[in-house]
Amino acid sequence: MMNEFMGDTTGGGSVQIPFPVRNLTAEVAEDFTLPDYQPEIKRLLRIGVNLLPPSCTSGGNGTEITGTMDYFVLYVGQDGGIYCAPLSTQYRLEAEPDWDAAELSAAASEPMTCICDLSSEVPVGRVTAPRRLHIRCKVKARMSLYGECPLRVEGSEGDPTVETLSSTARVGRLYRGMGEPLVLQDDVILAPADGEMRVVCAEGQVMMTEASAASGEVHCRGEVTVKLTLCPAESILAFAEDSRESFSPPELTLLHRKIPFNHSVEAEGVTPDCSAMACGYCTEISVLMEEGHLHVDLGVVCEVRAQKNETVSYIKDIYSTRYEGTCRYIDYPTQRSLRALNSNFTLSDSLPLSEVGVDPTARVVDVSATAIPEELVSDPGKLRSVLTGKCRCHLLLLRDGEYTAADMELPFRYEFDDQALLRGEEIPKGSTDITLFDGNVTVVNCRARMDGERVGVDAELAVAIRSHSPAPFTALTDFIPGEEVTRRRGEYVVCFPAPADTVWSVAKRYHAPMAALTAANNLPGSGVPDRKDSLEGIGYLIV
Repeated sequence: MMNEFMGDTTGGGSVQIPFPVRNLTAEVAEDFTLPDYQPEIKRLLRIGVNLLPPSCTSGGNGTEITGTMDYFVLYVGQDGGIYCAPLSTQYRLEAEPDWDAAELSAAASEPMTCICDLSSEVPVGRVTAPRRLHIRCKVKARMSLYGECPLRVEGSEGDPTVETLSSTARVGRLYRGMGEPLVLQDDVILAPADGEMRVVCAEGQVMMTEASAASGEVHCRGEVTVKLTLCPAESILAFAEDSRESFSPPELTLLHRKIPFNHSVEAEGVTPDCSAMACGYCTEISVLMEEGHLHVDLGVVCEVRAQKNETVSYIKDIYSTRYEGTCRYIDYPTQRSLRALNSNFTLSDSLPLSEVGVDPTARVVDVSATAIPEELVSDPGKLRSVLTGKCRCHLLLLRDGEYTAADMELPFRYEFDDQALLRGEEIPKGSTDITLFDGNVTVVNCRARMDGERVGVDAELAVAIRSHSPAPFTALTDFIPGEEVTRRRGEYVVCFPAPADTVWSVAKRYHAPMAALTAANNLPGSGVPDRKDSLEGIGYLIV
């Protein structure tokens, strides 16, 4: 609490503080019933999942994260055709209050800014009836909360017997915004030689190519890669007419389309000097077949995160020349903004067939993949940063007229220029080579190939990350006055400073006015009183 000895020190400044990162996990399990127009299930081939951006609610009881997850269930029907059932459900994760951060929680103001990055494990499905299946999926969230804490700065009025040590800190500030759904369209003309085709499945991945900050908004540019899985429409009729022994499964055809877009997302507080990044989510896709061409409608939601560094003033220490006193301090775990990045790179790797469990006679029909970033390491010597993680791939194979599946995991590594290091910024004390980051890596396009005794994957990955590093500082929160200091008239004290002493520590110890101490000892009045070298060469002080 502020008191009469500190005067008006509330000021109008504040600092944004992050609460400890929380890693949350929830298992979502649900039974689904396919509609009557959907063919019955004979065998599951693949279950893909798309996690839509969450809504975050924070309060005294903790934090709740909710959202929608879409499944894409690829299966073989009882009629021999291949189908996809789009299904949706809700996910929900809860975080209990962090009592270790109770002091900061009491000081922080609402509303909180919530950053949440989601990932999921491979869904597991089980057919329980011809049109019923049970799907289980584990959802993981990496959540960060940011709140505003007021800083006490020295006011123009106060007790003349109070000496205040002010300081400044260079800290980062984060802004976030979520855009309204953007509707995109595309038309795909099918080649006449392909014959009549049927759309099995439509999936979309968003790659942001640029995000630039403006006043109160972030301009986004990107493209949606739509993957359409098609098969001949007559394949079902052929199965009905032929014997089961002579039937060959329908050949799948994959079409990839890139749909560019531009969009502006409002984000309160953003200024042109911020660095920004953006993530994109494909909310829904519908495909309509019309006389030899496909009409595609889809929705895109953009999330933007912007950051900048600012200098804040705070009271570092205080004492009274008249009274003894007790000081209270608080450690602010602030961060320094480093870089916001939208980029892309290519992953090309392979594994032995024996390690993946793939028969050499099998043929890869389709592949889907998800990327999980794990660590960001800075290399000051090279002025570079390296992002590493893993890419999980699911292969759909065809062998001897039967569809099978296999999974493989490949590591990825992406190296890029570290703009903070290139600018020559000082690395904050307490930081490490491992840089903090949030955001995601998305596999926007993926193809598999059989290469002799190996199976390879070529994938295009989109990077959307925001990097930052710890930059904590300690500030005064309260001064509690004690007994009055007694002095004798005409008394002089000679102090022989210890190696760790500073002008400030000596003045505070003896409750001496700073102006009188510097004048009596011919010390520079404009110097920083708590610098380690502020008493360099001084053998003694008259206090």
